[in-house]
Amino acid sequence: MIAFRILAGYVTGPMIRLSGLWQNVQETSLSMDLLSDIVDSPAEELPEQAGNVQMPLLTGHVEYRDVTFGFAPGQQQLSNVSLKIKAGSFVGVVGQSGSGKSTLMKLLPRLYTPNSGNIFIDGFDVNKVKLDSLRRQIGYVPQDAVLFEGTIRDNIALFGDLSDDAVIDAATVANAHDFIMQLPSGYSTKVGERGGTLSGGQRQRIAIARTVASDPRLLVFDEATSALDYETERRVCDNLMSRFSDRTVLFITHRLNTLTRADWIVFMESGILAEQGTHQDLMARRQLYYCLYSQQSRM
Repeated sequence: MIAFRILAGYVTGPMIRLSGLWQNVQETSLSMDLLSDIVDSPAEELPEQAGNVQMPLLTGHVEYRDVTFGFAPGQQQLSNVSLKIKAGSFVGVVGQSGSGKSTLMKLLPRLYTPNSGNIFIDGFDVNKVKLDSLRRQIGYVPQDAVLFEGTIRDNIALFGDLSDDAVIDAATVANAHDFIMQLPSGYSTKVGERGGTLSGGQRQRIAIARTVASDPRLLVFDEATSALDYETERRVCDNLMSRFSDRTVLFITHRLNTLTRADWIVFMESGILAEQGTHQDLMARRQLYYCLYSQQSRM
């Protein structure tokens, strides 16, 4: 019996190792397939755009000129949108779900390309400047915050070698410092894959802090505070207004009462720019913005 067990060990040991090796081969093959998809992706910069010029340092004057966009023929997400945004202004972008808010903002860093019309920043057509020179000056924070394996500090300081003070400062602007300090390891806390150890609101605030830390020339928050309660969102919004008072900030939200201090508010409806103005102007008109604001105030 003892001899049998010894012989069985000689046989089963290699078989178990072989099974583990096969699993590793399968995982490696899957990773290579995913990497191949990325490597084989077509370049975002088209051949005819090879002569595009470098985008100078942004001041933040934005103009949409008769912009129309749709993912498929006959399905327009935006229709003949014309909009001017002054440099250094804090602009709220609001409207019901599906109104075209996010699509409008994604055109700015050329995540999408208009079917017709033009978008200008500081007088430069964004489709005629080099893509990297444009995007590295725009801080874009999506609704679904993407965090990476590592610590909270690593995620905030992703785009540069920042001092501890700079990391804490960015987290404070994002209203994240207090909850970070309550974690067992503070800024050294591991966030797990895709930030799985944090709540949705915590992930969003870390993503906002990361963008703040990168100090972009123009900022776009695409419902980046959707998982926050009203009071936290208001504090984040106020902090951004103070920190980036000389930068253009475009802030999409469903909560209109967050934006009463905004320099300008854009109201989208079914892909059309329905209204624009200050909070006071829009309330005085008693149209779409007034109705939605009044409805939310009663909730």
